[in-house]
Amino acid sequence: MTKRWKTAGGIVLSFVVIVSVQAVLFVNGYGPLALADRSGRVGTGTAKGRIDQALRATIDGISPSLTYAGADFEVDRAHHLWDGEPSMGSDVTEIIRARTVVSRAKLPVLMDQVTQVWRALGSRLVERNEELHSLQGVGNVGGEIYLTFYAYETQDPSSYTVMLRAEAGGVLYQPAHEYEPLSPLARTTAGAKFEPLDDPYWSH
Repeated sequence: MTKRWKTAGGIVLSFVVIVSVQAVLFVNGYGPLALADRSGRVGTGTAKGRIDQALRATIDGISPSLTYAGADFEVDRAHHLWDGEPSMGSDVTEIIRARTVVSRAKLPVLMDQVTQVWRALGSRLVERNEELHSLQGVGNVGGEIYLTFYAYETQDPSSYTVMLRAEAGGVLYQPAHEYEPLSPLARTTAGAKFEPLDDPYWSH
């Protein structure tokens, strides 16, 4: 009788272990649908390389150069799959903020320079909104990258600070904190305070 109970207990324990392992795999994106969902996704390294290439081209195309406060990431993960498994797809955005203050007089010059770079990256149309001081384009650096430029008024309404965003879609999910900012920029969260920087050309 004792031997039977031990055998039954072993079977139950094995069943519990198998179910537990499957549950862990399911929750962490290794269930059957999530594994299938991985195929066709852009690898995180590939996506980061494309984003960096587009941002590097934009930064290098601005003359004279701006000084940057740092960069950070947003990762928008796709909704769960129909069986409740977490999707392995995401949209990844790298955000760079400039410390350099840009005067109202120089802002159109800066926007012109950024537009030229994005057209060289393959963006057939760069949408320009003078009222919102923004640009939107789609570059192609081995894959489509959605590009955005925003200028925000400082405490002085005649001057602005700017932000650049580059987004890749359909990327294999990875948490935002695992992405490294474009070198040599440091990670700086969106809400972090920084000291605006006066520039002899852009700020006047």
